Parts: sequence; C-alpha cells; structure tokens
Amino acid sequence: MPIQFDFSGKGVFVTDSATGLGRRIAEAFHELGANVAIHDPSPVQVEKTVRELGSLRLVAAPGDLVTTANVEGIVQKAINGLGRLDVLVCCAMQGSLCAVDRISEEDFGRVMGANTKKAFFTTQTCVPALRATRGAVIHVASMIGLVGGPTGAVGYATSSGATVQMARMMALELAAEGIRVNAVCPAWAGADGPAAAVFADYIKKRSPLGRIATPDECAAAVLYLAAPFSGYTMGATLVADGGITSGHYVA
Repeated sequence: MPIQFDFSGKGVFVTDSATGLGRRIAEAFHELGANVAIHDPSPVQVEKTVRELGSLRLVAAPGDLVTTANVEGIVQKAINGLGRLDVLVCCAMQGSLCAVDRISEEDFGRVMGANTKKAFFTTQTCVPALRATRGAVIHVASMIGLVGGPTGAVGYATSSGATVQMARMMALELAAEGIRVNAVCPAWAGADGPAAAVFADYIKKRSPLGRIATPDECAAAVLYLAAPFSGYTMGATLVADGGITSGHYVA
C-alpha cells in the first residue's frame, strides 16, 4: 500500500467546518481530492465558506447539531450531497472559562452539548453510511482532556475527557462493523477572545516548543487517522501537544 495522502473520490463530513480549525481540516481534505460537506449552525457562514473554497466538490450542510432532532436531517443532507461517507470528523471543541464553584448548570450543559453530545449523536447517525464504506471517525478533543488546563477550564476539560473516552468505546463497539474510531488532542487555543488568549498562554509556558499547534499540524494529525495506511490504528488518542503531556512544565 503506497503511503500517501489521497482522498480522491472520498466523502468527508467535517462538523463545525465553516471557520477556525474545522475549516482548515475541511480544506486539507478538499485539497487532497475529497468531496467535503461543510457544516456550521449558520447557513450564511456555510455558504460563504463554500463560495470561498471554490464550490467544486463541496456540499453545504448547515444546522444545529446540538439539538438531537435536527441531526438526522443535517447528516442526510451531507451524505446525499456527497454520495457516500468515508470519513466523519467531529470538530466542535468549544469552551469558555468559569470557575468550578461558579459554573451554572446551563453553562455546563451547553459545553457538554456543544462538544460531547453533538459528537455522539452525529456519529451514531452516520454509522450506517460509514458501515457501507468501512469508514473512519475522528473526534477532535483537546490535550486538557488528558492532563487538565488553566483555572476555569473545568467544563471544557470535562467535555474533552469525555470525548476521548467516547472515542475509545465507540472504537471497541464499531470495530466489528469495519469502522475505525480515534481521537486527536491538539494543543490548540482557538483564534480569538479572552479564553483563547488564556489557553494560548498556558500552552506556550508548558510546551518545550514554546508555542501552540498550528492549524496545519492539527489537520495533519486528522488526515493520518483518516488515511488507509492507519488502518490498524483503532481507539487511539493522537496527542499533538508540543510535548506538554510528557511532563515538561515551566514555572
């Protein structure tokens, strides 16, 4: 088997792919020949991204995946447009900063819904299509789901840790169906906002490389887990964190 990234003719659905890291992951698959479904809660943002990426081999699949009743329709629109589904990438790691003694039930439920619940029910709905292609699922989480993070990140870390364990259990259950499930935990800090700045500072001070992961580095980890030559990688957590979880801490 040639070791190369070539997704020509493959159908790829990347959630939350109209902006940020999800968009870079979708772009990377598209650049390598895949047909890609672009998702975001905002139809306007999805159409804008599809237009900017050139429209060819792209499917618009907007909608709110947090609301379980919507999932079937959004997934079917993506799969119908793609014609098949070979790769599902759940890329919704949203978080804010709120101390453990202050976070409300509503806020905690919101972050768990946006990150873990959405990934679970989207994957569940995609199983029949992935079974037909013996496809792959990649859940994008965060390294703070493995070792913790800055003060106030309890909700984000909890949802990330849950997503990692969810990927392991899905891998065990779906292996017999020929579906591979893995997780990626990058040291990624988002693009803007006060929480992103705190995460970036936290990562830079703790990584031997002294920086956060780039979008390209995060996308490359996802591409590896989606590629045929990673066929024996199952239930794994690929940690792209610049060495943070190796125990290198700077005071």
